[in-house]
Amino acid sequence: MPNPFVPRELFGQAVGAARVSLDVYSWTGKRIIDTLRHGLDSLEGKTAETPPDSDSASEPPAPVAQGQPATSGLGGKLHDLLDRSLEQNTRESRAELFHHLLDQLVADEARILGALSDGSSSPMVNVYSWGQPRQSGRALLENASLIGRSANVALPELVPHYIGHLLALNLVETKPEDPSLETEYELLMAESSVLAAVKNGGRGPIPAKVERMAVAISPLGSEFWAAATGESPDE
Repeated sequence: MPNPFVPRELFGQAVGAARVSLDVYSWTGKRIIDTLRHGLDSLEGKTAETPPDSDSASEPPAPVAQGQPATSGLGGKLHDLLDRSLEQNTRESRAELFHHLLDQLVADEARILGALSDGSSSPMVNVYSWGQPRQSGRALLENASLIGRSANVALPELVPHYIGHLLALNLVETKPEDPSLETEYELLMAESSVLAAVKNGGRGPIPAKVERMAVAISPLGSEFWAAATGESPDE
């Protein structure tokens, strides 16, 4: 038991507790990604029995036969894709697309997608300077949302970045302002990052422009989530 009169011992105990919490979150995030990947492997018809970190995964690739063009270059990769497109059926092509999407996600983004997978929406705002046109990419604050809280992400300050990435992948979509979420909008407007952007965007009595909308899972996102988790899109 640490001596309460020795600050160094108390500090060591606090650091140990923090490390345990980070390890638990890291394990949970890994389990989310592993679960999604296992579902996609099932969709594609793979056995997925050998873990990625097994000895077989570390074996060097087979050497390229003499005179055979290497496939590591752009031309070789394109050739492989075109060959695969001739052999794949619709199910295999969809599985390959979903695997590619999953490889671009981090655990926090998977959590956000999971929080929206029930078809619900979350309030989102963009904040513009009072004299600034509402053009994408020019907002003082873009894609601020409460979905990070619902998803319990590890880095809530990066939620705008996460949403922007999910929008770029077409896994989520924006919707018009939802009047039924008025209380949630009030909570979002009270967030420190939103308050700071509104303050910086105003000029004297002229307030900053606040664009209210909502974020929800897209049809592609619903199909991806259902395929990866084995759930029905209508559930």
